[in-house]
Amino acid sequence: MAGRPRFARSPGLARSRDRPGGCHGDHVCTQRLAMIDLTFAQFAEFSFLKDLEYTQQVNTGQMLFHKGDPAIALFAIKTGRIRLVRYLQDGSVLGLHIARAGETFAEAALFSEVYHCDAIADSPSQVVIYPKSSLIDALRHHPESALHFMALLTHHVQSLRTRLELCNIRSARDRVLACLSLCADSQGAIAFDRALKDIASDIGLTHEVFYRTLSQLEKEGIIARKRRFIQLVEVQ
Repeated sequence: MAGRPRFARSPGLARSRDRPGGCHGDHVCTQRLAMIDLTFAQFAEFSFLKDLEYTQQVNTGQMLFHKGDPAIALFAIKTGRIRLVRYLQDGSVLGLHIARAGETFAEAALFSEVYHCDAIADSPSQVVIYPKSSLIDALRHHPESALHFMALLTHHVQSLRTRLELCNIRSARDRVLACLSLCADSQGAIAFDRALKDIASDIGLTHEVFYRTLSQLEKEGIIARKRRFIQLVEVQ
């Protein structure tokens, strides 16, 4: 649409600092678990946003924005995955977050002059873009929706704090148990909607360590599992 900024950049045009080792750094535990999140569905329920949003297709490897770029929009993902990373001085890549379908990201852009990380498409993605200036102006004129939006952001911060607490658990066994407890329903049942290797990534473990830990917990009779379904039997 004319006049609207196109964010995605060809990977071939990325600056040299954007290339060291690709975007395959270790994940820190600021990624999605089955906890409170500001989801696209919640965000999109604000009717006045329909006049603001537009959608852009991003191909695998394309940069949506760079660290230091002017922060001019907030984003939501309809389909695909966007990886948020920082490139360190030694050339290594620090993975900050993987935003998946149904999530928003770059919320801090509303109150920041620049983006504080790089965003790259981890798979073909359809991204909904909300221009910052238009969104702020709309929230000013819809105070009740603005309060609701603030509440959602507050829940998002609470979720991030919970994830950081989880990541600070040093023992892989205790970290996995804590993750399962967080994700379980009132009957102790967990039905993951993604591959277990993705869950391992979410809590900052390699999939090998995650699988070994699950196997050990199963041998101890603490859990019963079948593929992506896990039942907490006894937590010691």
